[in-house]
Amino acid sequence: MKKKLINLVMVSALAVSMLAGCGSAKETNVSAAESASESASVAESSETAQASAESKDELEVHIGDQPSFFILKVAEENGYFDEEFKDTGIKIVVDNFVNQGSAIVEAMNAGDVDLGVLGTMPLVTADANDSHFVAISSVNLSEDGFKLYAGAGTGITSVDQFKGKKIGVKFSSNEHEMLLTLIANAGLSDTDVEIVNLSAEDSLNSLISGDVDGAILKGDQLNAANDAGAVIVADNSESGIIENLLIGREEFVKEHPEVVTGVLKVLEKTKQWIDENPEETVDTFVKLTGTDKEVAKVSFESRTRSISIDEDKFVAPIQRTLDFLKSQGTIEDTLTIEDIVDTSYYENSGVTE
Repeated sequence: MKKKLINLVMVSALAVSMLAGCGSAKETNVSAAESASESASVAESSETAQASAESKDELEVHIGDQPSFFILKVAEENGYFDEEFKDTGIKIVVDNFVNQGSAIVEAMNAGDVDLGVLGTMPLVTADANDSHFVAISSVNLSEDGFKLYAGAGTGITSVDQFKGKKIGVKFSSNEHEMLLTLIANAGLSDTDVEIVNLSAEDSLNSLISGDVDGAILKGDQLNAANDAGAVIVADNSESGIIENLLIGREEFVKEHPEVVTGVLKVLEKTKQWIDENPEETVDTFVKLTGTDKEVAKVSFESRTRSISIDEDKFVAPIQRTLDFLKSQGTIEDTLTIEDIVDTSYYENSGVTE
């Protein structure tokens, strides 16, 4: 009986031991699974946070360019944007707009372009329509590179002889302002001539074909007009300096002032390189655009590059356009030069003429 009791106790003890062992193994397995799950979760969270941080640090900035402009193309080709913004997470992309200023304005209004190079006319017109663009500095200047041509065979040799004739020009452009100024100076009104809204390319083609009697042309169009027998009647020395500006979306430049100052540094560096290497500049332009070299040379010489906030080079042409549009009744009197110009980015960039 005693032996039987001992055996029973031993069996019970063994059973308890086995149950305890099973419970311990189960707890160990659950703990390991939970630990693995937690580790995976932590790793996933870490990767997500890292990806989010990397995504947050990357900023792609789009700058609107025009086909006949040299400076942004040379800056990009020479790698100056990459040098300036190395290790900053900022990538500069130069977008070329065949339809020029109006297309850049449209893209900036849509938020697809952050900075751009365009004339005073599209800038002031856009700001009068609540685009909230900021003029940052001058980029290109032309004293006499824009020409009013009369078509071959028209016999027109002076501006007043365009009365009752058709003239092609892109509306809301620097050329448009130039044309209206020349007409007014000749004692005509805009109703005395038929002004046809045409792109730069269409203005040239229509002049050559005889569909219009005159056109405002510039840069790489001049050789083609001369070859077609068109006659230069006037140029912008009679209407005022035509400038192209670096402009930005107000929201963007306020949020990313370091981008604006960096771009200004690149533009000034490129301007200096262009001044020292005019032949190489033309060759670079030809390589990138496929333009005939002689045509490219004429376009190059029609403008000078100037990164400036000088009163005469920067502010005065904007004010002239502002006053002109107000006198035409095109915009409200409430828009002022202070609403458009902000020189602080230039002043903070360290760039000097």
